[in-house]
Amino acid sequence: MNIKCYYSVLLLIQLFLINSINALASDSINVNNNSFFSFDEQIVNGTTGTPLGGFGCGAIKFDANTGTFSAMTVPPADAYDFKNVADAQFQLFTNRNGQIETRNILKAILTHGRPNDDAIWPLHKVDFGSVNGVRIELTGISPLDNKDYTNMHLPYALYEISLTNMESSEVISAFALKWNSESAPFFSLPAKGIYSDEWSILVKTSHSKAGVSVGDDKENRFLRSGVCSSSQEQAHTGKVAVKMNLLPHETQKIYFVVAWYDRTDPEIGYYKNLYKTPRAIAEHGLKVFSKLKYNAEKLVTGMRASNLPGWLKNQTLNTLVNVVTNSMYKKDGRVAFAEGQWTCFGTMDQMWLARQIMYMLIPYYAWQELAYWARTQMKNGQIHHDFNVMSVGKEREKRSVLVSWDDTEHIDYRNIQKWVDLNCGFIISVFEIYRATADRKQFDLLWPYVKKAAQRILDQVEQYGSTKYPFTFDGSENSYDAGGNPDPYNSNLSAVAYKMMIQLAGEKGEADLVKLYENAYKMVVNSFHNRYIRDGQFVAGKHCESIFAGQWLAFHLKLGEIWKAEDTDFILSKLENYYYPYYRGLGYPEGTYDEWTPYILAHYGGLLLNTGRLDQWHAMQKDSYLRQYLDRDRVFDHPLNILPLVNEPKWVSTNIKSKKQYISIPAMWRNYYDIVGFHRDFRSKELWIKPIIPKTMNHEMKNAMFISPEGYGYIDCKESGEYMQDKEIVIRTESPMPVSTLYLSDNFEENISVTINGKKYPFTRIGSGYAKEIAVRWNGKITEKGIRIVVKGTPEKKVIPIPVKPVTGVISNSSINQMSPYETMEAENADKLAGTSIVQSNKGNRYVTSCNNFDYIQFSNIDFGKKGATQLKIRVSGLSENSEIEVVLDDTSGTVVGNCKVPATGGEEVWVELECPVGKITDIHNVVLRFYGNSSDNLMNIDWIRFK
Repeated sequence: MNIKCYYSVLLLIQLFLINSINALASDSINVNNNSFFSFDEQIVNGTTGTPLGGFGCGAIKFDANTGTFSAMTVPPADAYDFKNVADAQFQLFTNRNGQIETRNILKAILTHGRPNDDAIWPLHKVDFGSVNGVRIELTGISPLDNKDYTNMHLPYALYEISLTNMESSEVISAFALKWNSESAPFFSLPAKGIYSDEWSILVKTSHSKAGVSVGDDKENRFLRSGVCSSSQEQAHTGKVAVKMNLLPHETQKIYFVVAWYDRTDPEIGYYKNLYKTPRAIAEHGLKVFSKLKYNAEKLVTGMRASNLPGWLKNQTLNTLVNVVTNSMYKKDGRVAFAEGQWTCFGTMDQMWLARQIMYMLIPYYAWQELAYWARTQMKNGQIHHDFNVMSVGKEREKRSVLVSWDDTEHIDYRNIQKWVDLNCGFIISVFEIYRATADRKQFDLLWPYVKKAAQRILDQVEQYGSTKYPFTFDGSENSYDAGGNPDPYNSNLSAVAYKMMIQLAGEKGEADLVKLYENAYKMVVNSFHNRYIRDGQFVAGKHCESIFAGQWLAFHLKLGEIWKAEDTDFILSKLENYYYPYYRGLGYPEGTYDEWTPYILAHYGGLLLNTGRLDQWHAMQKDSYLRQYLDRDRVFDHPLNILPLVNEPKWVSTNIKSKKQYISIPAMWRNYYDIVGFHRDFRSKELWIKPIIPKTMNHEMKNAMFISPEGYGYIDCKESGEYMQDKEIVIRTESPMPVSTLYLSDNFEENISVTINGKKYPFTRIGSGYAKEIAVRWNGKITEKGIRIVVKGTPEKKVIPIPVKPVTGVISNSSINQMSPYETMEAENADKLAGTSIVQSNKGNRYVTSCNNFDYIQFSNIDFGKKGATQLKIRVSGLSENSEIEVVLDDTSGTVVGNCKVPATGGEEVWVELECPVGKITDIHNVVLRFYGNSSDNLMNIDWIRFK
């Protein structure tokens, strides 16, 4: 890629962008404002580097702007996060005809103040520019290998250096990598590299006559001669240098492998079964270097080759950073993902949304993770929420200890017996991965646990079900632990779980189960319609985007519609008149935790995509991209929250952290697959090809890449006709893909014709409403040559009307709170009570209770003035030992300024007044009190707080 060509138009783009931001800030998104939709980026520069490392192994990053490194040698980022590596840097020496030019710290060249680099997982490309006529480029590589997973779960990062002589005379060039091992001294491997007990850097080169020197270089000889010096003393700083002669216009490559090895936790990584030293890992990395580079570049090049918007491709692909930042792969084979932001590991309610791309790209880890969920399933069938050892309080590092394989009754972060969605999520995930991989052996191992999870849903119907509306819920709980009504989501999602159980039980030949779940499915579908649509019990409000998540998922997985099209239109009209995505995108200019980015983009955004409301989806997801990528600090550190609008772009990041990178952010891949139109049942060899072309693409999709366990493939699609109903589709696969039945979109009234490779085929029209399809029994095989499908007909004349413009302003909480932080602020008067409730004592005193793990209360826009506060006084009754209150500014993912340890006081209304120091707080802030403890029950009650 030519990075520099991008910058020639950057200033013009920025002018458009400012108009876009202003449009967002006024009435949010004006869809007629071309700047909002036209702003795009082909590369991702200005981050602190792509996290590069093996699955469950940690990572390192190179900040191209500062020339510095950061590392996380113990996963995940949620617990340990990245820390600066002191004195780690790339260095350069050149000598052309006696003219010596050097760089002590190599940094990317800048264009308009922005570094020329491109951070797109699993690659990081850096342009160091030219020095003394030598052009220097870097490609950083994170190991990706879904054919030989041994290459993928090792703690190493790979760097390819390209040196090109741009002139017509020879030049001596030397390139070095300097590293600091901190606690363990380096030893030298002559002509190969350096190693310690914790780090190793080895090198090879394409130049047959290049010289490799290693040592501590205390005399700084490298910058004088291009060769490292080595003292007799053992040192914690080491350097590996490669020196060569470059002929005129010659290019040579240097290959570095940086490997690490954690010695603090014997169970931390599976790699400890394979290698005993970082040196051995680095040696392996050199052997497989070319393979891993090929794999990484194939993924990035394939994704970027399409004409899909650059912002969409970059946003989607970079969510895969979770493979590095959030993954855990223990020595005994347990696989889990860290939640991010909250330091809770596993989180089935969030991870099922993101697991789709994991089983498409790296199914081995997905199967392994699901086996862990299965073997820890509670005896009553309940799927857990997390795998944490919860008795360590708020100490993030200690939370990386996971429960054992078969610890079925461990304590979750809170009591999860009422959580229906955890059981649904497990069933959904097993169904999806089995369908994608056709791995019957793995499925058979999990089937008994799937049946128990399904039965647990029925048990929850008995315990928490509605008597008036059978199989819907009253008083159930789920992922929405910070407010909102959980019952519609549980009911809606359970319908999908029942539908899947009907299929799976039928395949297993268990007829009684089929009848059981056919009845459950019929009952919940009917009751949900009667309750929330016919009788109008759907109330718009916080997290109401979830109400039709089951209908979205059925569309997405090509299971047919569950509720009729008129029901879908009814729900969408209600959601539209609450969120107004066409005009406001995600809404909430200041950002919010009241709605969650991956949930709203999947549940609601996906429903918009699958019902032809492309403008609304586009406005919503493009808004999410702008909020993240206009602040480069957030590219690899996106919390669950909806981020605030960016009024002034931050093009160059100073944030090396990834602890907030949220577990469910990769759910965006589900929307990508709906747009590309690829869905597959590998068991039955059925294939759905139903591309959705955004209007900005001029009715043509080219080279849109899809990933599946069978390999990569590509889709082209041209649409035409009065209503763009006619499609000409070409699909190519790198590996042969056998197909039984092809399913195509049915947007027709009549006169339909389907040809494949010029031959006309009979077809059947199936489905209803928004899930109408054309089924073609083909029984062929798709290869790299591809097949050409043409479908034409008289259009169905259905037009989605332009949404009504809101008459009220954007939801905002920007007005200054009238409460003074220096006077008593009653807890029950907090602006947000997330997961908590208010009670009144016999004496008439009102206070906040139900303060469970990760619950919080928030006082919004509190003015501390210029003098500020340094202490918090709080009246509290502690109900559990070792509980704490974390004081956070601005939002739940904001800056932690203090902690208050809360002792057990001996009763619900046995009050104590605590004084806790806080970092100085000045000016206007939201104040969040976040609760932690060892118990899954209520930790404390809060009466009031006061700052001084």
